[in-house]
Amino acid sequence: MKAHPSRMLIVSVAFAICAALTLLPGSGLVHSAASLPSIKIGAAGPYSGDLSKIGLDGLNAIKMAVEEANAAGGVRGRKIEIVEADDAGDSSKAILVAEKLAMDRAVLGVVGPMNSSTVEAALPTYQRAGLAIISQSATKPSLTETGYKVMHRICPRDDAQGPASAKFVVDVLKAKNVYIIDDKTAYGQGLSDEVEAALKAAGIKTVRSQITLEDRDFSPILTRVKAAKPDLLYLGLANPAQAASIIKQAAGLGISVKLMGGDGLKEKDQLIAGSAGLAEGMYVTTIGRDITEVPEAAEFIRKFEGKFGAMSVFSGQTYEATNILIDAMRRASTDPSKLTRALVLQALGKTAGYKGILGFPISFDSKGDVIGAGIYVYQVKGDDFVLVR
Repeated sequence: MKAHPSRMLIVSVAFAICAALTLLPGSGLVHSAASLPSIKIGAAGPYSGDLSKIGLDGLNAIKMAVEEANAAGGVRGRKIEIVEADDAGDSSKAILVAEKLAMDRAVLGVVGPMNSSTVEAALPTYQRAGLAIISQSATKPSLTETGYKVMHRICPRDDAQGPASAKFVVDVLKAKNVYIIDDKTAYGQGLSDEVEAALKAAGIKTVRSQITLEDRDFSPILTRVKAAKPDLLYLGLANPAQAASIIKQAAGLGISVKLMGGDGLKEKDQLIAGSAGLAEGMYVTTIGRDITEVPEAAEFIRKFEGKFGAMSVFSGQTYEATNILIDAMRRASTDPSKLTRALVLQALGKTAGYKGILGFPISFDSKGDVIGAGIYVYQVKGDDFVLVR
């Protein structure tokens, strides 16, 4: 039977109205998440330059977390994309990276930056854009003390790691005379400031010198170290490869001294292998347990190393930070079409008791600092780091 023209018109109009309603916020109808554009996550870090080994391994961890999230449905059906943003560990480039990510309105959160100096430089831009960031490794205390509501981190601050390092030097190593070398970066200098202050408060003699990330010849400083005859040489450096060079050059000058450094130096390839075994016995502090010792991380390690090879010191923390951000995006709104930077920022700040691969539940305080993390001391033995305390 032939349909009446007026009836066909009515049906067509009805379909058109329904299609339009599915796109209208507040219509009460279910939105098709598959028809919505992808959500973007910024990945800010040093993907070129001296710190690229750590940065690229972190980027691989972000890719792995996003790939897994998309396989599980993304964010309420919306696919997640990564916007790679290389700051090369340079503060001026970090500002340009932040501006690039801020201008892309589809970017609803950022994993990184990784370095305290790059976070410090970029924070005003992220704050103006209302764009939440979660750093896996930026430890400078002031980053969460200046009122930037977008700032979050899953690592303890230098004012936790520094005093803990000093306590170990005093109570366990019994050092009386400590020589400190830092690299003038926000991380290296900031951590060294905290170590030095705590050592001085304990009555320990300290001598301090500085290098830059570009330095390769350390003989002038090491000559002063040799003359000072310290019980311990503390390396407040961001680049483990540079620390390995200092250790080798110190050995060449006949310097035999106990060695210690911060979490940024805990790299098997760059520190242990790079020093040709001369880092044997060196102590490093870490902002959490070695991920290989955390049962919850076993599957992540298997997948990561099977796909990308050996992990760097912040691979696990980067994976965790990415998953926490994705979790916040999923909690931010039940309607995937209504996700905004403001809602994601609010949800990220409310993260409480998140259980991932780091071995402790992660929450943030009102400043964006992580709650519940601890400081651990490891020692180089053979080709690995062994837990000491």
